[in-house]
Amino acid sequence: MTILFTMVHPAHVNFFKNAIKILESAGHKVIIISIKRGKLPAIVKKELPETEVHFISRHRGTRWSIIMEANLLRDLNLFFFHFRRRQVNLAITGGDFFTGFMFKYIFRKPNIQFDDDPERTFIVNLEKRTATELYFPFFIEPFGTVKVFRALKEWSYLSPRYFIPRTDVLDVYGVKPKEYIFIREISTGSFNYKGQTENIVASFAARIPKHVNVLLSLEDKKTSNQYPTHWTILQEPIECIHSLIYHSALLISSGDSMAREGSMLGVPSVYCGERTMKANEVMIREGMLKKLNPEETLAFIQDFFEGKCQVPSQDIFRKRLLEEWEDVTKLICSFSDKYSK
Repeated sequence: MTILFTMVHPAHVNFFKNAIKILESAGHKVIIISIKRGKLPAIVKKELPETEVHFISRHRGTRWSIIMEANLLRDLNLFFFHFRRRQVNLAITGGDFFTGFMFKYIFRKPNIQFDDDPERTFIVNLEKRTATELYFPFFIEPFGTVKVFRALKEWSYLSPRYFIPRTDVLDVYGVKPKEYIFIREISTGSFNYKGQTENIVASFAARIPKHVNVLLSLEDKKTSNQYPTHWTILQEPIECIHSLIYHSALLISSGDSMAREGSMLGVPSVYCGERTMKANEVMIREGMLKKLNPEETLAFIQDFFEGKCQVPSQDIFRKRLLEEWEDVTKLICSFSDKYSK
């Protein structure tokens, strides 16, 4: 069976990579369709070096590029790619309704879409109309073609089944376990973050105590002069970034995805961005994630390092999630058997 995966964001690489490796080891042919977007090509090639991948368009960060290149031109190229090849039996995407429309109504082949953002009602309605099956995490009720899995999307690669933290990567940056903060600053040049204040962490970075070691994952490196010079700015692709997160004492992120990642890794995490999301609320209820504004974030950092914050044991917390949550990678792999018939 030949299965096509689309990846237009680094999060898609993480979400699908373990399933792709398992599917290929089982004898299935996997094709990845991606775009040239920042470090995405390097990340895809690093994580899945043996998989066939085609970069058929680009994403320059502007609104025009998002609409015309990352979506319309990409899907036009995908149409001709499939027209020439014709061997794809199933498409699996991270909520890619353009590809879903093409497979469902033009190629008459099944496509599976995953999303975790029901707040984007217009996009979700398009996904419902174009997906053979549309999957959400368990914070919504299933209906029609919409189904749910008991986990969050990030669990597909952060579950102890698939992720074993390394300590050797800490030596590269001269840090020790639980003696540094991991900070993520996202770029607002995408539809997901349209309207969010730019460089939120930069607005209070200088007020974070200087004695605190900081590893900074900065999406837009052009803004690096807005952050303290003693911070370490990571260069992508990063060797086992999730080990760096796992061993950090605290994670601060202006993007929602990495905030959830930190919390699922059992690290006390703060989302200082401006989106309100049901996926975040799951981890807030679990006690590992807080949604705070800049001033509240600064106060939390101070309280944390003064020992005023109680957090669950990292190992016990992750073991409980392993017992209670579904194996998302196993779910993704199951579609090969379901649709091979």
